[in-house]
Amino acid sequence: MSIGGVEKVIVNTLNGLDYTKFEVTLFIMYRTEGEKENIKKIPKNVRIQYLFYKPVKGIYKRLLYYLFICLPHIFVNKFIVKENYDIIVTTKDFFSYPISINKCYKVMWIHGGLEHLETEEPTTFVNYKRWIQRRAYRKFDTIITLTNAARKRFGNKYDLKERCQVLFNPINNNEIMKLSHEAVLDYEFKDGINIVCSCRLSVEKGIDRLMRSCKRLLSEGYDFNLIILGDGPEREKLNEMIFHTPILSGKIDILGFKDNPYKYMSRCSIYVSSSLTEGFPLAVAEAIILELPILSTYCNGTIEMLDNGEYGLLVENSEDGIYEGLKKILSSPKLIEYYKLKSKERKEFFSYKKTLDYSNRS
Repeated sequence: MSIGGVEKVIVNTLNGLDYTKFEVTLFIMYRTEGEKENIKKIPKNVRIQYLFYKPVKGIYKRLLYYLFICLPHIFVNKFIVKENYDIIVTTKDFFSYPISINKCYKVMWIHGGLEHLETEEPTTFVNYKRWIQRRAYRKFDTIITLTNAARKRFGNKYDLKERCQVLFNPINNNEIMKLSHEAVLDYEFKDGINIVCSCRLSVEKGIDRLMRSCKRLLSEGYDFNLIILGDGPEREKLNEMIFHTPILSGKIDILGFKDNPYKYMSRCSIYVSSSLTEGFPLAVAEAIILELPILSTYCNGTIEMLDNGEYGLLVENSEDGIYEGLKKILSSPKLIEYYKLKSKERKEFFSYKKTLDYSNRS
């Protein structure tokens, strides 16, 4: 139960369920560092069960995947059958095949944009994997995707359009606003324009190209600061990039993971998403709720969230695109104010109640 967007969505959903209607068990694949904060937020009504006590990686993960395919009853008999569940919801494709053999009502909740379904090379392994997945998915009663683009990709790939539904992730607007007013005691904000980005520090988030774009703009005399919230495998590399680039020193701060990122975000001027790909970028929706102007690369998730640029500045998905977009918005205080108002218009679109009403249907 790590610290990413999917985990945050699971916590939000669990906190919105009606426990007079449901008894809930949460299966977590294995214990991870940094999971304690998320675990503390899970309602006491929820029973938590770990499948493994250590991370399963590399060849062991692939071996486990094949065991799930060849001997799915081992998993089902151990964890599922004895409890006699009425509904199973999984966010992990990894478990789709063993879960598919169960007779209860099954829901697959897909959190990615699924762009890879259109671009992947049809190798023997990929074709075999898709064949296995097709067999599993056909036994699921409902497939939930986060965007219409993902729904279309999934439906076309697996010929299951009639079972696919689009449902945005639940976001607790009131809780975000409440947390945004807390005092910031561990960071001193600099004067001027503060740009913020909140994400897992991994390659697909494109933070390196955001930082290179900032270097170009700072070299041209633009004055601003960039605050990065989040942690991940790229953090050390990004810190080295700042250390070895004098113009970035003192202008870019990587603050790491924050249990309450909203109090930092709310004190900034612009929110930037530099991702290469996104399904449903939760942090962008949270920034909209905080009424921050949004600048984002073209990704299917943000295209739908921003209504094709109506509610935020969408830019080419490249380093040059990020650079040009930042240059445009930094050059125009009126544009910053305009997109701030557009976020204010858009915030009610992400209704916590809408998603939870769906979840609480009996």
